Amino acid sequence: MLLEAFGGNHNALRDFLMVNGGMFQEIAKINDEAVRGLQPKISIWTNGGGCEGGDGGAMKEVAVVYRMLPPLFKTIYEQTGMLPPAWMGALPDSNNVN
Repeated sequence: MLLEAFGGNHNALRDFLMVNGGMFQEIAKINDEAVRGLQPKISIWTNGGGCEGGDGGAMKEVAVVYRMLPPLFKTIYEQTGMLPPAWMGALPDSNNVN
């Protein structure tokens, strides 16, 4: 009967049953419990160039990636205590990380 009410659309019926059964609220509660107490650090990296165009081509993009790596490595270290493998590089102040 419900399937007929949804015009035979199985996906719509499934979605209705999930919403009506409180599944999304339950998922939200589980996610809330999973991250409760965490203190994530959020880093935003930029090359300072904004959105305007300009020359530089592929090398400019490579330079952006290289500038991003040290703060990325530091964030990972601060959150996990893990340093990057030697072949990947190291923090400039890896002996002095806060």
